[in-house]
Amino acid sequence: MSTIIPMEYTCSICGTTNVFSTVGSTNMLWSPDLDTRPGEMQRSTMPYWVQECPCCGYVSQEISNPSRVTRAWLQAKKYRECNGFSFTSSLAKRFYKQHLISLEDGNVREAFFAVLHAAWASDDEFDFERAYTCRRQALSLSNQLLETNPDNSETIHLIRMDLMRRAELYDQLIAEYRSFHFKNKMMRRIAKFQIRRARAKDNGCYQSSDTKWSLQSLRHFWYTWRLNIRFAKAERLLKKNMNN
Repeated sequence: MSTIIPMEYTCSICGTTNVFSTVGSTNMLWSPDLDTRPGEMQRSTMPYWVQECPCCGYVSQEISNPSRVTRAWLQAKKYRECNGFSFTSSLAKRFYKQHLISLEDGNVREAFFAVLHAAWASDDEFDFERAYTCRRQALSLSNQLLETNPDNSETIHLIRMDLMRRAELYDQLIAEYRSFHFKNKMMRRIAKFQIRRARAKDNGCYQSSDTKWSLQSLRHFWYTWRLNIRFAKAERLLKKNMNN
């Protein structure tokens, strides 16, 4: 389960102090999605991942975090209206504002994940048009992320593959990654799965557990299949005896 606790934070832009709900602890019972979105219970803590100052509109993971933006910048139409995107989800709008501030601060990594989180929040509200747009923006930022985070390049490449497929860039995914070699065996398995789904023109959401038939899964399938056959035979025999 997740523990949510109230805490006071002072805005680094306007100086006002407010109480925000924050995640004290959580856990993950389901497999994560292929774009790293966590499973439940952690998934349901998303509304607490980002704070918005009710006084000046500054948005950050914690509003006490410093930023180069000013109050005048926060009042600009571009920021307040999220570049003209009408989000159905208020949470997605908050994440997108965090994305814009992170870009202004030159923090590519935070901007990337903020717009990816905006896509997730849009998915939850079935606002697929906005989710599609956010994924394309995240994909664009991922190129810069690869340049600045060489140690995590394979993880970023895997996220890129899911972004391409969910944004219906199937041909681009196949062309870019069909000859790409991942060092990690699990990552190779996921990459092959993504390419198969891209060839099938499938933009669906998948979890890491969907990418393989493990030996345990195969054994379970075989056992269940044999058990069902036995139950069917027993049922037919019972009906035959009852009729006699």
